[in-house]
Amino acid sequence: MSPKNRRLTPDGEARAPDEPRSSAASARPPAPARSLRWSRAVSVARAGLGGALVLGLSVTVAWSARRHVLSSPRFAIDDIVVQGAHHRTPEALAEEAGVVKGANVFALDTDRARGRLLSDPWLETATVARQLPGKVIIHVAEREVGAIVALPEPYLAARDGRVFKALEVGDPVDLPIVTGLTSDALAEDREGTQRLVLRAIDLASEYERRTLASRAPLEEVHVSNGGELTLIVGKDGVSVALGLPPYRKKLDEAARIFAELDHRGAHAGVVMLDDEARPDRVVVRTR
Repeated sequence: MSPKNRRLTPDGEARAPDEPRSSAASARPPAPARSLRWSRAVSVARAGLGGALVLGLSVTVAWSARRHVLSSPRFAIDDIVVQGAHHRTPEALAEEAGVVKGANVFALDTDRARGRLLSDPWLETATVARQLPGKVIIHVAEREVGAIVALPEPYLAARDGRVFKALEVGDPVDLPIVTGLTSDALAEDREGTQRLVLRAIDLASEYERRTLASRAPLEEVHVSNGGELTLIVGKDGVSVALGLPPYRKKLDEAARIFAELDHRGAHAGVVMLDDEARPDRVVVRTR
């Protein structure tokens, strides 16, 4: 190739028009590209350093804030409000919940306090809430007691028939007494026993609304093996066998029978209104 046909490249090297550039020259990146990559690397490093600094400051601030709220006298518990208590005093419920005046309100675990309250058999529901800066509100709903159930040891049953605690000193005793059930029956069929106790409580309530209750006060409700109910009434302990529900008409008939016996000057020992096959059949045994 003649010198005439050769040309100078931008880097001063003489090369023929069709001669390719050397590999070293083609692999070398342009100066502007290298500068751009370096700038990006510096930016990433700065961003990472800045993020770490912000995170460190955030953790420090959060720790300081937590330490402040957990130690500041402003957030000490100075008022404990207890709502809904009847059988338990406010002081007793606050102690059961583990709520103490002077303790930090944020240190109180409200879920744990609620769980401790619900371990009390008298309490059906419970909530524990904070009200800043230093108040704690405890709200409970106690079980409505419906009867004393002899198993044969005496227990309290709620109005829904649920047996919930042993009878203790200080518990209410002016209640219908349900007999005929056993602790074994309760353990084997708790729901079935609850239904029977509820049936007995409902019958006792129905009887107490009748005028017959003033003439022959209810002493107990006896539950037989088949779930049939018998009322023991009056100071002489008259048995009024009512069998299975419904009981409204049977109670009306019992009132009529007692009125007739009073008119005759007779005293009943047993009144049987439990013939399910012949509902109109009445058997009266006098003393």
